[in-house]
Amino acid sequence: MPNAVVFYVVTGLSLATVCIYEEAILSNQNKTRVIARAAARRNFAQGFTLIEVMISVFVLSVGILGMAGMQAVSVRETVNTTFRIQADMLAADMADRLRANRAAATNATSTSYESDGSALGSPSSCIGPTANCNEADLASHDISNWQTHIGNSNLPMGVGTITRAAGTSEYTILVFWDEDRDGAVTTATSCNAASGDGCIRLVVEI
Repeated sequence: MPNAVVFYVVTGLSLATVCIYEEAILSNQNKTRVIARAAARRNFAQGFTLIEVMISVFVLSVGILGMAGMQAVSVRETVNTTFRIQADMLAADMADRLRANRAAATNATSTSYESDGSALGSPSSCIGPTANCNEADLASHDISNWQTHIGNSNLPMGVGTITRAAGTSEYTILVFWDEDRDGAVTTATSCNAASGDGCIRLVVEI
C-alpha cells in the first residue's frame, strides 16, 4: 500500500486512519460508477419506451384506417343492395303490367310494350271509372307510368328498357342505374358488368 505509507510518513497519521481514508475514496468512486451505470440504463430504457410508443401508435393508426375502409365499403354495399331491391320491384311491376294486359302483350304485331327508356309524351289516362282505353292505350299508359316510377325512385339516373324476342311473347325487362357514380348510364340489351352501372334483368313470357 505505497500511497498509504507516504501519506502516513508525511502527516504522521496512523496506518489504520490512512486505510480508512483510502477505502472511503474507493467507495465514493464505486458509487460514482454505479450511479453512472444506472443513469445509462435509465436513458436506454427511456429511449426503448419511446420506440415502443411510436410502434404502438403506428399499429393503432393502421388498424383505425382499416376499420374506416371496411366501414366505407359496408355503407356502399348497403346502399347498392337497396338500389337492387328497388330495381327488382320495378322490374316485377312491369312484369305484372304485361300479364294484366295480355291481349296487347301477346299480339304478334304489337310493339306497345317495347321501350328504349325514352320518356313518352302524355298518353291517355287509363285510371278511373270514366277512362276509355283499348289495349294499346293501356300499354302506352303502363310504359309512361313505369318510367315515371323509375324517375321518382332513389335509383341514381335510373333507366328502364323492355325488349321483345321476335315472334314470341318473351319480354326482357332491364333496369339500369349509375352505380359507379360517373354521371352516366349506358343501356344495352343485357346487363354489362364491365360498364360499372347497376343492372337488374328479368325475363318474362306471357
